[in-house]
Amino acid sequence: MSEEKKKEPARISRREFLKDAGIVVGGTAVSSAFLLTGCGDDSVVTKTVTTTAPGSTVTTTAAGGTATITMTQTVNKFVCPVDGQEFDSLDALQSHFSSAHPEAPESALNIVTYHINGHQHTLQVDPQETLHDVLREKCGYLSLKDMCTGWGACGSCTVMVEGRPILSCMALAAEFNGAEMQTAEGLAEEGHPLIEAYVKNYAMQCGYCTPGFIVTAKALLDHNPNPTEADIRDALGGNLCRCGTYPRHIPAVQEAAANLQGGGA
Repeated sequence: MSEEKKKEPARISRREFLKDAGIVVGGTAVSSAFLLTGCGDDSVVTKTVTTTAPGSTVTTTAAGGTATITMTQTVNKFVCPVDGQEFDSLDALQSHFSSAHPEAPESALNIVTYHINGHQHTLQVDPQETLHDVLREKCGYLSLKDMCTGWGACGSCTVMVEGRPILSCMALAAEFNGAEMQTAEGLAEEGHPLIEAYVKNYAMQCGYCTPGFIVTAKALLDHNPNPTEADIRDALGGNLCRCGTYPRHIPAVQEAAANLQGGGA
């Protein structure tokens, strides 16, 4: 009996894993779906992404290696704070609010506009919502994590606001109307050297904390383009990694610094 030809298993690269973890362009992956294709037959994978863009639901299907990824954008509703009516667009809500509740101040709508990674997001927030929850659940920036469950102790929710890194789990979303923000997705979109340096230097294992490290490192390099090892240790001191990859962050940031100055390999 002839030996059956063994089927070549699908393979996943480290870059694909990093992309699926929400760090490379877009950051809209919601699970490590590509890992499913690394163990055998081709498969169909569905991913759901929530955005705040007004309009009807849009579904986009794209091939991803051996998997087919279907990404569905679900529109968030705008809610009248007085009577609870829901609207598909901000214009519809504002029109209703001004005609039905002329005595109420427009500030009660809690409408904010963020400029995130060069894209404008206008949305409605609740006074008690954190910036972390709004950026993840309403804007779809899934690189922001929450390892310490909102205690501001791990750094995995770090986001750049007006050029400085902040803990988004400790910040109220309503306080940042008009702010310029940057997340790990934005760094990937612009091809920042930190992304490649973190891959080449094996500066992650599970990848959960990596976006926070990268954003914090970006803030460091913006203010100190040639940091010493002590500078890097001090800057990243508030970011925790359960996998213990701390020694690899030093050469990764140093390599990114060198590449930014044109001295990289």
